[in-house]
Amino acid sequence: MLTAVSLLCACTVFGRGESDPPAVRDSDVLVSIAESAGFLETGRVGSRRVPFFELRRDGTVFTYVDDGAEESVFGVYWARLTEDGIEQVRAWFDELSFNDAHYREFSPPTDQPTTVVYANFDGPVGVSVYGLDTDSRTHSGNGEVRRLGNVIDRLRGLPDDEQLTVQRRAPYTPTALDIAFQPAVSPDDEPLPEPTRWPFALPLTQRPLGVGGYGRALCATVDGAEAATIVELMAGHDEDTPPHWTTGAAPGSGQPTSVLVTANALLRGRSGCSAVASDPASSNRVVVEPLQDVVLADPSGWQGRYPADRFTTATSLELYAAVPILVRDLEAREAIEDKDGTSDSTELHVPTGSDLTWYDYEFVAAEAGGSHYLDLSARYQGVAPDPWEPPTWHARIALGPETVTNLDLH
Repeated sequence: MLTAVSLLCACTVFGRGESDPPAVRDSDVLVSIAESAGFLETGRVGSRRVPFFELRRDGTVFTYVDDGAEESVFGVYWARLTEDGIEQVRAWFDELSFNDAHYREFSPPTDQPTTVVYANFDGPVGVSVYGLDTDSRTHSGNGEVRRLGNVIDRLRGLPDDEQLTVQRRAPYTPTALDIAFQPAVSPDDEPLPEPTRWPFALPLTQRPLGVGGYGRALCATVDGAEAATIVELMAGHDEDTPPHWTTGAAPGSGQPTSVLVTANALLRGRSGCSAVASDPASSNRVVVEPLQDVVLADPSGWQGRYPADRFTTATSLELYAAVPILVRDLEAREAIEDKDGTSDSTELHVPTGSDLTWYDYEFVAAEAGGSHYLDLSARYQGVAPDPWEPPTWHARIALGPETVTNLDLH
């Protein structure tokens, strides 16, 4: 909840007459208030944060605040203001200062979110404020910060104002969606459910892909009738766990045959992640659960453990196909260790589960003997591993037969 303002607040501001203008928004946007995650706060990989409040020129409001409205599948609600409602918002923003000095407070750094407030009634202005308290009604000693907090409180209830709305707060049904996805690896110890069949003839993996959401996950945009189909599939799904869907890719193709999905609603007029600007090849770093940060290594400098006829740059889709194969193999090896009674010894053990996050990973594609593989090199990133944790380990994953052909702990 975004209610008021904390004493722990440090701010950077841009506004009327300032040399640093706010980030460009669509010309349709009159007001936007968005909150970043705190330093220690994470989201589901592929998820995207919805604005606290966004007002368009025709009076349409988008918000994540439900305030008792019927539950939204995608966590987005909308309303439409009257002309008087729009003018009321303008009047509230006219009361705000956008002067840097007026918002500055001195306090120790803490793990707080940053709230970006933007308006464009008579020209773009904005302020980026660290430490607006989202959970409690704490008041700052700074009068300008309190005034900003009061405006935010008013905006929270505005979509339900009978006098200032022609459409009160209701769940938003998007006409376009970004489908972000991750490798099909269970986020807990429970096995994944049987995947839901991908409902379209064109496989997910063969669509224009970009990157989007938290962690730069692979992502495809769907709209129109396809978006309506996805909305139906998502209805009633347990939002605490990502859906498990097939992709339409053939087994052994080197592409993932099933994935975990996060569907993000696109607000009206927003570009999807399939836009050219979000080309997944633009970065060699990928966030892949449960390994976390992964580098798609330069094959020219690859110092791997296994010989090959040729090394090439691995693709993100190959990585998404390889990771479930690797995790299944590691878990099977761990089960053998448990059965043999060696899991409590100081011999090197295969890493599984959360232990996988302690390593930095590099992947490269390898051609050897007419077969296609993904090779990985993992290096412990902590100060010092425990005696049973391998400081480095290597693996070769065969994408065709979907097996791990080599695994070496060092």
